Amino acid sequence: MTKTQTMLELVGNKMRQEGRQEGRQEGRQESRQEGRQEGRQEGRQEGRQEGRQEGALISRVRTIEGFRGQGASWSMIEAATGVDEDEFARLKQQLEAAVGSTN
Repeated sequence: MTKTQTMLELVGNKMRQEGRQEGRQEGRQESRQEGRQEGRQEGRQEGRQEGRQEGALISRVRTIEGFRGQGASWSMIEAATGVDEDEFARLKQQLEAAVGSTN
């Protein structure tokens, strides 16, 4: 092997090594960006789901409070909503906990 060939081989090896390092860095950076995007998407989905659940809970509590405000008996409320007095108390506690955790 000549000196020129040896030099070219060394330069080639160095360039390949630099290329690998650069490729690894780019790969890591792309992975981080993808991870952040996935995390944001998952967070949004979870937030939407929690919002829907909280909205449904608010709706149930308001409906029952509306019945109570009109003087409806618990037997009538239970027949209309499927929620008895004990379950209503639990629903209100859940709502207070959910609303309290967002403040």
